[in-house]
This record gives sequence, structure tokens and C-alpha cells, in this order.
Amino acid sequence: MSVDTPLSRYVRLLEAIAGAPGGMTLTELAAAAGLLPASTHRLVAGLRETGLLSRAEGSRTYHAGPRLRRLAQLAAGPPTLADLAGPELDELVGLHAETAFLARLEGDGVTSVAMATPTGGERAFVQPGRVMPFHASTSARAIFAFQPAEVVERMLALPLPRLTLHTRTDPEAIRRDLAEVRARGIAEGDSELDPGVMSYAVPVFGPDGSVRHALGICGLSTSLRAAAPQGIRDSLRRCSRTLAAKLAAAAGPG
Repeated sequence: MSVDTPLSRYVRLLEAIAGAPGGMTLTELAAAAGLLPASTHRLVAGLRETGLLSRAEGSRTYHAGPRLRRLAQLAAGPPTLADLAGPELDELVGLHAETAFLARLEGDGVTSVAMATPTGGERAFVQPGRVMPFHASTSARAIFAFQPAEVVERMLALPLPRLTLHTRTDPEAIRRDLAEVRARGIAEGDSELDPGVMSYAVPVFGPDGSVRHALGICGLSTSLRAAAPQGIRDSLRRCSRTLAAKLAAAAGPG
């Protein structure tokens, strides 16, 4: 005999929504879970707050939320990098209403691998798969600032095209930028890669102190210049530490 507890009611609601790809209304959820509408409303509100259920603005239909979909993906197989970074990217978007992204070192290049964006309004994007130039992107600086000197010098010997009026191309200026990132633990840039786009990025440290990933926020310069920079720096650093611990756990011992 099953016991009717608050936890079992939550589970019944999640089971109902998981079996309804088209979503369900509150009335349909109550009927499927065998609950009173008032109780269902309270339980659904809690599930929405935790990201397990979602509902588009102006809609009466509930769907599986990003957290529930992510749990299903994790249960189905080993998590991808985007799966692991998803909660941190979503948190940054929720805090700052700007695009959050993750970049990874691949060979001698840095590539965007995951992105989360707020809804509505004009936004800056860092589409997954985009190459982030060594000399003109905060995510690349956040990574290359912690690479061996010979790697940096090899990159400085390559062509460094001026992509905007604010792109630095002088090797000595780039060395100073990388030294500043090492000292402060964060890279900041404005209109150096794309005109009118500002960004912040922090390194994600491995257990051995190496850096292969960077976590960042970008947005229109007019918007980010008006934001409190210290709040962005603090949240990026906090999310970077959380993601670093998850990547280390996913990699396992050794």
C-alpha cells in the first residue's frame, strides 16, 4: 500500500508531466495525480521555484522544467559538459539577465561549448562552436593567462587581426592583459570582439591548478556598463568554483 506523503504527491505530479510531452494544465495535473486543485497549485508552485516545472508567461500549460529535463538526461547516460554547466549558466542568467556561456580550450584554440540566454529583449550571443580569438575575447584570456609561457608566445607569434577599433594587437599589451587576469582572476572586455558587446570571464580551475575552461557573461555594452560590476565578478567566481568541483567529480580519481 502506498503512503500519501508530501514527497509522494510531488513525485506523482512529476510522473504525470513526464508522460505529457505537450504539457498539462493545473486541472489536468490535479486529476492525473489524484490531488485537490488547491493542493496541486501549492505543490506546482514549489516545483516551478526549483526548476522542475516551467510555464511560459501567459500560458496555462505546465511543462517539464530545465532541471527535470537535466535529471532525465543524467539518468540516461554520462553527463555532457553542457549538462554539468547548465545549472551555473542558468543561475548566472537568472541573476544578471544576460547571456552566460562556457568556453573550452581545444588544442591551441578556445571554443564556446554551451550557452544560456534570458528571454525577451535584444541580447548578445556566444553560440556554441564559435571560436574565441586568443587576443580579442575574455574567455580566451581567462584560459590563456594560465597556460605555460611557451604556449602564450606561440599564440603571440600568430597573426593578430584587428577585429574592432578596440581590439588589442600589440604583443606587449596582450602580455600585460594576461598578467592582469592572473592577478585578478577575471578578464573583462568591451567591444574588442564584437562592437557594442561587453563581457566578463573567469577561469575554471582543475584540481591540479590547470585551466581548460572559462565561464563568462556577455551583453550589450549599454546594459552591462550600467550593471554593478562587483556583483557580476562575485557570481562568476562562485559559479566557477561550483562547476570546477563538478568537473573534478565527473572526471573521477586520477
